[in-house]
Amino acid sequence: MITMSGLPQKYAKLSKYLSYILRHEPEKAGLDLDREGFADIDAVLEALEDTEHLWSSIEDIEYLIDNSDKRRFEIKNGKIRALYGHSICVKIDKDEKPPVKLYHGTSPDSLPSILEDGLKPMGRQYVHLSISKKEALEVGKRHHPDPLILEVDSLAAWKNDIDFYDRGDVYLAKEIPPQYLDSIDNPG
Repeated sequence: MITMSGLPQKYAKLSKYLSYILRHEPEKAGLDLDREGFADIDAVLEALEDTEHLWSSIEDIEYLIDNSDKRRFEIKNGKIRALYGHSICVKIDKDEKPPVKLYHGTSPDSLPSILEDGLKPMGRQYVHLSISKKEALEVGKRHHPDPLILEVDSLAAWKNDIDFYDRGDVYLAKEIPPQYLDSIDNPG
């Protein structure tokens, strides 16, 4: 069976499990992450042997990374990490100049508090921002059937000392103050 992400179901399940252990609960898999969120790939493969993913090899993980609809993981120097979505503390690479505009999909019910307080990480380490309205719409649909899309004046925020971190498919920021936000019509 092929999932919405375009991956065979076993790889979609593997991606969810890797996200769980590399973003939220590494200790449940007996993993030690370094400051940047990397775990030894051999330790991850060993941890997978005690799960329904015992079939997984390094080649399977590389296939998952290369064929996913989003870039969620990276492998470097024999280590693997999740690129975003952490609830645990990890150090993110240096900040980078963002595109002029970024986007965030949210529930319309959240708009009053967002316009008052800005975007906050809400249980994660960073706010996740999409590069396109379409992607923000897809993300927003996880929270509401008819999400609201916020446009972020990211370049102006960056020029005023808001740090942005490029993680491939998303940009991360500690928070986005309300003066850099504007709601736009749902593009879907």
